[in-house]
Amino acid sequence: MFAWLKDKRTIRRIGRWFGWISLALVLVTMLTGYGITQFRIVTSLTAGFLGKAVSQRWHESLGLLVLAALALHVGIALWWRWKGARD
Repeated sequence: MFAWLKDKRTIRRIGRWFGWISLALVLVTMLTGYGITQFRIVTSLTAGFLGKAVSQRWHESLGLLVLAALALHVGIALWWRWKGARD
């Protein structure tokens, strides 16, 4: 299929990157969720960057990205384990 899929280290590295991306997206989702409920604190902590309206929009938009990145992370990890068990 793809030549880069034959190298186990590359597959594992891609899976780890998606894991770190998932973690970052979860942290941003938590921050924006807190920014919706405690917008005065978050607005002052982020120097006015994350207000209540911006937090609400980002929080609604990040849900699918978190799920996609987490699904790719878990899917790659399971595929890597399954492929390694066959070899």
